[in-house]
Amino acid sequence: MPSRSPSILLIRFSSLGDIVLSTALIKVIREIYPSCQLDMVIAREYESLVPVLPYLDEVHIYNKRTGLKGLRALRQSLRKKNYDYVLDLHNVLRSRILRTRLGKHLSVINKRTFDRWLLIKFKYDRLNDAPDIIGRYFETARKLKVKDPGLGPTLTPKHDRDPKRIAIAPGSRHWNKCWPAEYYRQTAEELLQEGYQITFYGSTNEVDLIQGIRAKLPIGNHRSLAGDIDLAEAAHSLSKCSVAITNDSGLMHIAEAVGTPVIALFGPTVRQFGFAPRDPGSIVLEVQKLYCRPCTAIGLDHCPEKHFRCMMETEPEKVIESVTKIVGTPLTL
Repeated sequence: MPSRSPSILLIRFSSLGDIVLSTALIKVIREIYPSCQLDMVIAREYESLVPVLPYLDEVHIYNKRTGLKGLRALRQSLRKKNYDYVLDLHNVLRSRILRTRLGKHLSVINKRTFDRWLLIKFKYDRLNDAPDIIGRYFETARKLKVKDPGLGPTLTPKHDRDPKRIAIAPGSRHWNKCWPAEYYRQTAEELLQEGYQITFYGSTNEVDLIQGIRAKLPIGNHRSLAGDIDLAEAAHSLSKCSVAITNDSGLMHIAEAVGTPVIALFGPTVRQFGFAPRDPGSIVLEVQKLYCRPCTAIGLDHCPEKHFRCMMETEPEKVIESVTKIVGTPLTL
């Protein structure tokens, strides 16, 4: 068993969802080793999340624009910390460079890259019984003798939820991970008619998408925070919503991490990749047994089959039904 106060460094530069999911491991490490030094490295673009990342002593920020020179400088600085354990939860070229001769014990995540490729290319599934991403993080921390309790991620904001308020996050970095904008519009219009208030969330890049959806909605109880708030502020705001309707995206994980049930729309990606919400109160909507799923692990700017059935066949009615299951009877009934 490691000492009761080891020094530990986690490396996970990106992406947003992966960083948020790592909090499940961070929480358990802190519970088992309450006096340990527990630090993390993340990319600069996610720095605004730091105020709501719990249990960490220090977060080291890497600016990708500094390239190899910046990595070497950061590595030199981290070596002075003399970490007992370094956990590479990313295992990409940047993290391999950073972790070189860093710390006494190194553990590297098994990303199941080959198994993921088999599932995408040949639909041969060796991931069905594999741990999800959080479980893989716990595998990486095996030397610390920590066990996965099966819980989801956690961020610090925890507010009382407003049963009338619903979050919609219609964006994603990749086009084919987005449920159609028209479906989001139909869903929002129905929810507004049932008496709910809608708050839209997204990045600066998703402002136009959200404006296009809202432009076709009746004037009423809907607003957009896209591009106006940072990640920590989004976490606080999402924690006040009764449910969040999202794609397979970083905001899905933020919503779950603040205790808000999620209705997650999975299209080209599948649960076996390990990113489905763990919260039993959340719902994943997907087209089962579609011959072309999955077609990608991270997303594409097109549908390879040119029909987009994985998203088009999940209709707004299914989302409305899921909202009712989570929140209860529609407010106007």
